[in-house]
Order: sequence, then C-alpha cells, then structure tokens
Amino acid sequence: MIDGEYAHIRGTGPDDAPALSRLYDPAHPRAALLDARREWFVPTLPEIRELLLRQERDKTSYYTVEDREGRVQGFASLQGINHEIGACEMHLLMIDVEKLDGPLANEAFEFLRQRAFSKNKLNKITGRCLNTETTLRGFFADHGFQSEGVQRDVFFSRGRWHDLESLTLFAEEGA
Repeated sequence: MIDGEYAHIRGTGPDDAPALSRLYDPAHPRAALLDARREWFVPTLPEIRELLLRQERDKTSYYTVEDREGRVQGFASLQGINHEIGACEMHLLMIDVEKLDGPLANEAFEFLRQRAFSKNKLNKITGRCLNTETTLRGFFADHGFQSEGVQRDVFFSRGRWHDLESLTLFAEEGA
C-alpha cells in the first residue's frame, strides 16, 4: 500500500491476528483496545481474525505497520469515520511502545493524517490514551493534538482505576 523511508504500511488481514494479539497484555492496557463500554477484554485468536474480516463493513480501516525488513511493528487505524460530522478516531499501536518515539510511528501517523484530512475530507481526528500511556500521550502532543479533557476513573484494572484522556487534532492544525 505505502512504502515509506522507514515503514511499509498495508491493509491488515486475518493473517495478522497473531501479531495483533501481542498487544492484548493485561499488565499494560491500552485505550485503543478497550471495548465500547471501556472495559478490558482479551479476545482469542479466532475472535481477532473475525474482527479483521469484519472491518470493511464497520467503516474501520486497519493497517499493519512493518519495518523495511517486513517485520510487523504495529497497527494503525481510523475508526468510526463519520463524514456527516467530519470526524474519526485514530489508533496507533506499536508492539514496542518505545517505537512511538521513532520514524515508523511518524510515517504511520502521517499516513493516517493524510487519509483522514485529504482523502476522507474530515475535519478532526480524536485520539485517546489511558493515564498510564505516557509515551502515546507525548506522541499526540508532539503531533499537534490538544487535550479535550480527562475522564476520571473510567477503567479498573489490576487493583487500580485509570483515567482516559481525549485529544483532538483539527484539519487546519494538522495540515
């Protein structure tokens, strides 16, 4: 799909389920992997494959981010694309969270930003992160996202409550 200087970005398919399942680590929950009720769950491999098969009809675009050697490094998505209100939610999930500070994540973000603002003509992208996702929060801030607020004590895991922050980037700020 896209060959960048550092990353190869392609559509995610059912064969990517094993790599995607690596992100479901109960010790390190991620906002992008919470369900609609903002609860944690760990899907089975067949459930992940089914999710990836359904993505087209759910107005979701999942992409696999590979390094130049073809190793899966993460996943990116635009979810809930709504042309009527001109908005979507963006997820950028690197298997190694520290890769958010590198060129692979930057190229994946640029790919998503272009798809949202140029191809889909949307006005805003929203990203979400738990208070424990400090690297992701920094990534959003470094790329122009502004906080829209924090929901306190939204998610309970491993004996503690987590806050959920929403951050937004508008087209004129992201252009």
